[in-house]
Amino acid sequence: MKSKQTIGTLIAANGLILLTLFMLFGLSYFFAFVAQRFGNEYLLESNGASTVVMAGLSALMLFFYASYTKKAYFSVLAFSFFFGSIIEYSNRFFLIDGRISSIFLGFYLIMLIMLIFTMSAAFSYNEVIRINMKVMVWSILVILIAFTVLNYYVFKNAVVFQDSSLMVFELMMLATVPLLGGWYYHTFFTKKNVMNLSVYYTSLLYFSAVFTESLAVQFSDTRLFFVSDRLMLFTYSTFLVFVPVAFYRIIKEKDALIIKTNELKQSLFMFFKSAEYNENITVFVNSKYEILYANAKYKQFFNHYRKYLDSYLSGYIREKYEVIKYNMNYSASMKLEMEGKQYILDVDVVYLEQDTEEIFCITAKDITVIRAMQESLERSEYKYRSFFNLIPDFIFLYDIGKNRVIEANDMVYNDFKNIPNSRFVRNPMEERFMGLSYRELSEIGNKIQYGEILKLDILKVKDQKGQDVYVEPNFRLISVEKDKWQMLVFLRNVTNSVKLHELRIENEANLRKLYIAAENEKMFNEFFANMSHELRTPINVILSALDMMEISGFDAEKGEKYAGLIRHNSYRLQRIVSNILDITKVDSGFYKLNMHNYDIITFTEDTVMSILHYAENKGLKIIFDTEVEEHIVQFDLPSMERVLLNLLSNAIKFTKDGGTIFVNLTMDEEAGKIFIDVKDTGIGIAPENVDTIFDRFIQVNKSTTRDNEGTGIGLSIVKKLMNLMGGDCVVESQLHVGTTFRLVLPDERIPGESDASSIIDFYEKTTNRVDIEFSDLQTSDR
Repeated sequence: MKSKQTIGTLIAANGLILLTLFMLFGLSYFFAFVAQRFGNEYLLESNGASTVVMAGLSALMLFFYASYTKKAYFSVLAFSFFFGSIIEYSNRFFLIDGRISSIFLGFYLIMLIMLIFTMSAAFSYNEVIRINMKVMVWSILVILIAFTVLNYYVFKNAVVFQDSSLMVFELMMLATVPLLGGWYYHTFFTKKNVMNLSVYYTSLLYFSAVFTESLAVQFSDTRLFFVSDRLMLFTYSTFLVFVPVAFYRIIKEKDALIIKTNELKQSLFMFFKSAEYNENITVFVNSKYEILYANAKYKQFFNHYRKYLDSYLSGYIREKYEVIKYNMNYSASMKLEMEGKQYILDVDVVYLEQDTEEIFCITAKDITVIRAMQESLERSEYKYRSFFNLIPDFIFLYDIGKNRVIEANDMVYNDFKNIPNSRFVRNPMEERFMGLSYRELSEIGNKIQYGEILKLDILKVKDQKGQDVYVEPNFRLISVEKDKWQMLVFLRNVTNSVKLHELRIENEANLRKLYIAAENEKMFNEFFANMSHELRTPINVILSALDMMEISGFDAEKGEKYAGLIRHNSYRLQRIVSNILDITKVDSGFYKLNMHNYDIITFTEDTVMSILHYAENKGLKIIFDTEVEEHIVQFDLPSMERVLLNLLSNAIKFTKDGGTIFVNLTMDEEAGKIFIDVKDTGIGIAPENVDTIFDRFIQVNKSTTRDNEGTGIGLSIVKKLMNLMGGDCVVESQLHVGTTFRLVLPDERIPGESDASSIIDFYEKTTNRVDIEFSDLQTSDR
């Protein structure tokens, strides 16, 4: 608002000046028009001599003003005014006519440079530059006089540049006059009084007069000649009006100053009276640094009772003189050393201008202790700030009342760059920072007790690069002022620990995979070694039997014996190949079941009776027992028979002569399950091998010289086939006591299907099924 008022005032001031200028132009032109209209053209004749006379009177008035105000540059202006009128009387150097004198051009450039330097120097507080400025002002007068002499007496026939295009350059040269005048008046250091306004106004009048005369020459207009002549007369008679007005204003200001001086004396009396008991140093001095007044604190502090001001303060005023005088007061701190001790004073100097005397009112306060405390506090703050920023974790301060983050350490700014500004968010409380919303932070702050440290679970946040950072949040409430709380949020960076834990878990998983892979490789190697043995044995027997048949000449009696060996070992090969193919189908999902309703009691009993002679040949007893006589359930007949035959085959193989095999069928109506238990009194299974007995290619005795043969996939097929039919197979065993395999079958049937009677047909079509399954009766899967 202040800048708008200043611009408005500037426009209004210039508008008023231009308005008066246009009024003078208009009135002069109107007078010339009327005189010409009524035939009084003698009134329009030029009177250049009167212009010089007016310039001399104006210069005289300027000398009076310069002498009274002691402003030397007004004396220079007076001389310039007078000599300029003489030059203008006989020559129109600024006339825009396409002709420029070489000597005037050089004079103009020198004067322009010196005027610009002089005006610029006025902005500086440097004493040397200001002294040079005074020299420059008087140099301008010397150059003006030298130009007058050289122009009239030395270079009478100077070179003149003539061209119509020079008229633009002449207009620019003429325009510098009002521009310099306006610059002088509108600069901040120029007082906006009547005399300074007159300088600006005169420059505008001069520009208007010369420009009008140039137009009159171009158009040969008598009226314009008259207007330009009147404007030139007004130009050189301006100060005859402005100087008396300026003196009037000075007299009024003097009267007001006298009144203010009396008031000041009364105020100073009260000030001196109170300053005696003031803790601050107070001293008044004049421009010669003579002490006009000094309180007791000054005398005590400096131990100074002499006439002139102490050297420390006098040197300070001498150094800052220009700034103090211009600003009327100045405040700063100064350091000084007295009696080997360092002191810091907060000095304030007020400049007073009393008539022709300058007075400096100096007040100073000893802030040595305060500054020492401030420096100590700053060092402590810097130390704790450094410690705060060196912590390799994320720390920020949350203002609960303002709901925003007010401070954070360098780790936050380095990894997350910016802190959210809730002012630009539609819902500020939902703004998230470091994985927590402002709403959550406020709720935690309102819930936590003073002095309590609250810890939360580890959070995962993303830094500015999009990388995951794991932090462990800790919160503590801090009391800043009464009823004003802030919360210190300490997010411990646990990224390395979490990543190390993840690597450890991954490494353990890889080790387990490596161990499993090694075990699988070992298992496969053992399986293939065993498989080669299992395949080679029946093939060798078959080849040997064929050789013996040839040797015997295909004797009928011996041929029957060798044919039986070939058939038995062919069954063994068929069983091995079938097991490998079936387990591959099951694992790949290509094994198909043909589920129908069958009598599970009849099926189990017939299967047990079909292998009875195998048990009796080994001296074993088989006992079958059931709770019911008939029960229909659904199952796949070939798969179920294969499962039961496999378990019976293993029971016979691993039960010694005189042992007993129990086959029990029970039902659990509540659970909807049917259980078929195959229990033997054989060698049993060691506890460490029970959990892996159903794994593929696993055998309890893996040597190729064991008592019983086997591929190690029979029980794996049993488990998988039972699972396909919705059931299961579990085992319980005790070493050297016996083993029990339990088949679990769902007590379910296919709705709407009649009881199947194809069991007999199945037995008739597959008469050799038992022989194939029991072909390795002397071998084992355990």
